[in-house]
Amino acid sequence: MTDQRIPHAPVCAWIIAMILPLSAAPATLATVATVVQIDQPGYQNVQNLAQIALAMQNFEAVNNTLPGQYLQSGGSPTLSWRVAILPYLGYSQLYNAFDKTKPWNDAINLPLLQQMPAVFRSPADPAGATNTRYEVGAGPNLIFNGPTGVRLNSISDGTSNTLLIGEAAAAAGVPWTKPQDLPITLSPTLPASGFSSITPGYVPFAFADGSVHFLSNTIDSPTLLHLFQLNDNSTIDPSVKLDYVVVPEPAGPALLGLGLFALAARRRFRSPQVTG
Repeated sequence: MTDQRIPHAPVCAWIIAMILPLSAAPATLATVATVVQIDQPGYQNVQNLAQIALAMQNFEAVNNTLPGQYLQSGGSPTLSWRVAILPYLGYSQLYNAFDKTKPWNDAINLPLLQQMPAVFRSPADPAGATNTRYEVGAGPNLIFNGPTGVRLNSISDGTSNTLLIGEAAAAAGVPWTKPQDLPITLSPTLPASGFSSITPGYVPFAFADGSVHFLSNTIDSPTLLHLFQLNDNSTIDPSVKLDYVVVPEPAGPALLGLGLFALAARRRFRSPQVTG
């Protein structure tokens, strides 16, 4: 893979997306029936999903395709898409340490399991955990279905209507380097599909446009399937995508910190140095 510059704009766009819902929180409290109230761990979930989605978008910007569901060698899956996006999360050195021709649990790759980036760790899990709860839905006519990635502009249903990645139940968590995610049946439901959240009654998902919304556990199966599928040409009721408000709100210094992070990221963010 050749070195290329990754656009700065998505980084700042993500930061803005994180700040705006918070700054608008007082106004949305009046319509709490349509807004999911989340605590600080729930907000950390949102931030993690947004960062992972941004990394996938930057991967696509450089490689002209989203990562496939897994890396493979000789026709056999070796490593998760989570390994593939490491350079776009700032972990090029860790990415380069993997032998992409070997399985995730090979003697060369298995010790790297202990170096799981914090963005893959649920706020409900201990610091040393190596299982992740951030998984994709996999199957026919979904963004993830084998080792070949898709282009964002091939999602005819619209990136704002197509699920990219979500929070899974603790029991459905997997070692973060393992090429395993949640298969989506023709009649998926929440939380039976394996997607579940520490926010009771709702599950957060990052959509293919990078936005993060919650879905209710009561969402009907056909609608959930349409959201997973990328080109079934179905019309989605926008009301099923629920916004959120953090209760209590993050303090002013926290918002300022996000703004400073955006400025710093714009100055220093460069395309990753990757090999292999």
